Amino acid sequence: MLHNLLRPLLTAASVAAIVCASPAHAQPADEQTYVLPAQDLATSLRQVAAQSGRNVIVPSALVAGRQAPAVSGPFTAEGAVRLLLTGSGLSVRRVGDSLVIVEEALPGEPSTGAASGAEQDTIVVTGSHIRGAAPTSQVLIIGRREIDAAGVPSVEELMRKLPQNSLAGVNQENFLVAGADADSTEHGAGVNLRALGQRATLTLVNGRRVAPSGAGSFVDVSLIPLSGVERVEILTDGASAIYGSDAVGGVVNFIMRRDFEGLETVLDAGTTTDGGGNQLIAGVSGGARWSGGNAMLSYEYRFDGAIKAADRPFTINLRPDTTILPREERHSLFGLVDQEIVRGLDLELTGSYAHRDTLRTYFISGSTIPVGTSADANTANLAGTLGYRPGGDWLIQASGGWSRSVTHEMQTQPGGQELVNRFDSRSSLYDFGLQADGSLFSLPAGAVRLAAGADGRHEFHVDVFETRATAARTKSAQRDVRAAFAELNVPLFSSRNRRPGLERLSLTGAIRYEHYDDFGGTWDPQVGMLWSPLPGLTLRGSYGTSFRAPLLSETTGLYNVFYFPASLLVAPGATASGIALATAGTNPDIGPERSRSWTAGVEIEPHFARGLDIKANYYSIHFSGRIALPTQSLAVIGNPAFDPIVTRAPATDRVQALIQGAGRVFDLSGPNFTPGGARPQDVTFIVDNRIGNTGVTTTNGLDVVLRYAFQVGRSHFVADLDANYIFSFNNRLTATAPLISALNRAFEPVDFRVRGGLSWSRNGWSANLFVNYADGYSDNRRTTVQRVGSFTTVDAGLSYTFGDDQGRRSRPFRIAFHVENLFDKAPPFLLPDPLSSAGLGYDPVNASGRDRVVSLQLRKDW
Repeated sequence: MLHNLLRPLLTAASVAAIVCASPAHAQPADEQTYVLPAQDLATSLRQVAAQSGRNVIVPSALVAGRQAPAVSGPFTAEGAVRLLLTGSGLSVRRVGDSLVIVEEALPGEPSTGAASGAEQDTIVVTGSHIRGAAPTSQVLIIGRREIDAAGVPSVEELMRKLPQNSLAGVNQENFLVAGADADSTEHGAGVNLRALGQRATLTLVNGRRVAPSGAGSFVDVSLIPLSGVERVEILTDGASAIYGSDAVGGVVNFIMRRDFEGLETVLDAGTTTDGGGNQLIAGVSGGARWSGGNAMLSYEYRFDGAIKAADRPFTINLRPDTTILPREERHSLFGLVDQEIVRGLDLELTGSYAHRDTLRTYFISGSTIPVGTSADANTANLAGTLGYRPGGDWLIQASGGWSRSVTHEMQTQPGGQELVNRFDSRSSLYDFGLQADGSLFSLPAGAVRLAAGADGRHEFHVDVFETRATAARTKSAQRDVRAAFAELNVPLFSSRNRRPGLERLSLTGAIRYEHYDDFGGTWDPQVGMLWSPLPGLTLRGSYGTSFRAPLLSETTGLYNVFYFPASLLVAPGATASGIALATAGTNPDIGPERSRSWTAGVEIEPHFARGLDIKANYYSIHFSGRIALPTQSLAVIGNPAFDPIVTRAPATDRVQALIQGAGRVFDLSGPNFTPGGARPQDVTFIVDNRIGNTGVTTTNGLDVVLRYAFQVGRSHFVADLDANYIFSFNNRLTATAPLISALNRAFEPVDFRVRGGLSWSRNGWSANLFVNYADGYSDNRRTTVQRVGSFTTVDAGLSYTFGDDQGRRSRPFRIAFHVENLFDKAPPFLLPDPLSSAGLGYDPVNASGRDRVVSLQLRKDW
């Protein structure tokens, strides 16, 4: 299927290359005509980025005050940048599709530029602690070009476009959809790489951890202001050897803007054309620069109107006031100050704050009385980094930070008098670290570079849960984490000593030891290789282990026990007598989830089609000890698959120990779940259904990323394609249970997702058209299997920038019009849960009920 779907897409791109390159006046692919006057270097680099469609990444201090020569003629984007950097002491490197500006000298050699310590900074790319190093794992970079082209109002909507990200977990449309793996007490949105769960994706902001939201289970990316994001770096590989816990499915790093100078205002208004969902975003950013330092402050306001069941005809038996997408209002603030204290010593301080209010309505099954949900979330972060350059290319950094996330939710019925549920949670994180990186010694191919350090953090979580039937119950937990790590980059062949079959060869290795005071320590190694046998061909591979520490909310050891007649807990076809004791809750003996993964990739830049870049990356992940409920149903006695959680004829002292450690004991051993006077010595079975390290998940798949930049006359084009194909995705609930495929099922990952499109720009005008595709699947939740169709939507955008005069200093004004789901495609129909007669009518994990969205954005520099 992958071959059949990818072949026409790749063929279309190849045909486009041939057709567009064939006229006599056309330039070779990616070779564009640049006409840039002599001006400041930063302006020229921005112009090349806008015209070529490539991300040009550079620390602002590195180019501040530098002048660029005039450049005129046909060049590749990389060639134009090299000319602009002539005599500047800087050079350009390729990391993925991006061009990264670094010091001109190879690592380990004296720098020919950089007058100050701040100017000696190079880029740290997600997946490595070594500055300027290219990770051996695949890194996807979403820059401002891609963000503007997407035309989305928020970070969570931007991440929905990423084929490698599953929408299962906490997301706005998943509320109260149990199969979507959402928690009804949580709002916002998280990132879920490789569909391994939001808890298995490490989310960073400027390379730092932030406090998780809700029950401490995910980082709420909906509280990150999109207007303040410079780029998003996505590492689609396990990376606990670099970052520690949670980096199983990968790492998402949101890099915030830091080099802005002047004042910028943004106004974005949109709505759905089918009713509800009005949107308004207003933001302002200001920045200033002075000798040795800079500062910026950014504020953003966002409003999202609710979409109700009455607005969408595909819902099934939902009451008209039921909320599909909530009403939300958010304020966010981000600030940064960077100052060189003395030569070689630099201090950076960052801070952020965000607040969101959420309102929605739902109905308890069978009730005609609505339940109103109001929730507010607050996050705050402060961080500081002190960098010292002792000499050569070494950099020593000491850092510290504080982060907090607070959620309050109240669910009431009319008049606000009757409480249904109340949920409050607070997570906080204090962290510190010390690391150094630089060159150890030189080989013929370049310098061997090392990064090493130690860090630690203190984590705290508390939540309070109360219902109309139970009193408030508080859970809290805390722990300390300490870690030490090292990373090595060894170049064996490069342009200095290349030979046939060895244009480039470098090896990388990393190891990290992390110790938790509640469950002990873990070692995680990673090794990788980059090999270029021919110009334009690069092969990469990596192997490593990763882990996810249990949530603090999972380690409290709070659980309840229930007496049942054993006959109620038997599997079909089995029999049992006596009394069964069932447990439900957390387990103090829970340990970390562990994974091992390997990847193999290829990158092709054919010399006969300059500007064409094709990447393919295969991955395989074995995720064991998954923390989960062993089963959703307690009727397991007699089923061999669940023998690990069933104890027959247990000792009375073990039964008494479980009862003594329980929070509450429920006697449901009588007729119709009434008290039956059961005693510990009556227990003939124990069904231990506390969450534990029971599950195993294995998955493998292929990513294909294509980019093709070309020019026809004075028009510039960029074709993009990002596809993910999953070969298998299997779960094993217990050690003795069989593997069950979760691929192509309701609320589970589908085997094929792709986003591809074409962007055009000329003389201030730009336009783009993108197609999003998610494959269909079979719904097997009933005896009769139902086919759920594929979901294809088209996004389009058109913009014009006034004052764009070939990169000269100006105060441009940009007006942009975007349409998401251009043809108003309704999501594929999905029947409700078999035990219910009402439902959304679609699968929110693999489609959206937002329907067509139109928006107009105004952006002005002052």
